[in-house]
Amino acid sequence: MKCVRWLILVLIVAQAHFLTAQLFDIKPVTDDVYAAIAKPTFRTNCNAAIFILSHEVVVVDAESKPSAAREVIAQIKHLTDKPVTHLVITHLHGDHFQGAGAYVEAWPGVQIISTEATRDGIESRGVTRMQRELVTVPVAIEKLNADVAKASDDTAKAPIQQQLREAQAYLAELKQMKAVLPDVTFDRHLTIHSDNDTLEVLFVGKGHSDGDVFVYDPKRQVIATGDSLTGWVPTMGDASIYDWMQQLKTIEDLDFKYVIGGHGNVVTGKETFDLWRKYFADLLDEASKAAGQGASLDETKTKIIPILLQKYGTRFPPDFSKTVIANVETAYREMTTQTK
Repeated sequence: MKCVRWLILVLIVAQAHFLTAQLFDIKPVTDDVYAAIAKPTFRTNCNAAIFILSHEVVVVDAESKPSAAREVIAQIKHLTDKPVTHLVITHLHGDHFQGAGAYVEAWPGVQIISTEATRDGIESRGVTRMQRELVTVPVAIEKLNADVAKASDDTAKAPIQQQLREAQAYLAELKQMKAVLPDVTFDRHLTIHSDNDTLEVLFVGKGHSDGDVFVYDPKRQVIATGDSLTGWVPTMGDASIYDWMQQLKTIEDLDFKYVIGGHGNVVTGKETFDLWRKYFADLLDEASKAAGQGASLDETKTKIIPILLQKYGTRFPPDFSKTVIANVETAYREMTTQTK
């Protein structure tokens, strides 16, 4: 019977994929839980976690633009006729909140939930970063136009032209985009009740950002982590690395099997938590040693990036070789600030 039910789920997902699968692949995680996995595009979208409860739907994160969010919304409406009553924004980065307006249009009564720090961050930093993109995206479009002109043949031009179309479409949408702020904030713990279903919305301390939210379904043993843990590599632009280690340890103690991260594929089990914490510890340790010896940032990068690549290069996705550079810069700043 369970196999038959799973087959039905797969068929439903296949139909949803056929209808609206330009930017996302929708994947069943377990009973009534789905992940909308974002495909690569000019302006990165985040994944969305979809929890179908007894009477309602809870969605985690809202994409980088309303048109992308509308694709996820179309998939949700194909999966169920239950309304989305809660949209949880895990942190302040634009690829997680900029599409929130589409949910308000689709379900005017939807409550948008975040920590107070994330709401403040969207209002103060997120909106500023949106405005900055009105300058940076046209620059990127100019470069893409130049790259098209330099391309040797149609085969070489095709992927660049695709990126160019995506960039132009994003810029056009960005000019009309308005930030929608969360209307419900919480301190440490908020519970969403739906008959026998409950979702725990948790803040256990800063890490990837100063307001990271986790959404935990204890019955189905699923947790949505935003960018605090992903199927990609750790990114640290707004991170506090030491706090992030503690945050992951706290979450790892919960009882779950499936992790829907903010990017990449769904993660099964807890091995990735252990990997990330060990990487953070080594990153901080090596940066601390270099800072203690009076090394400059450039000297620190030259010294410790090869060490980290040797130890973790095969354990993270291939773009780790690029991401580790920014990671070392963040760790160095964190260590030199602490030693002053």
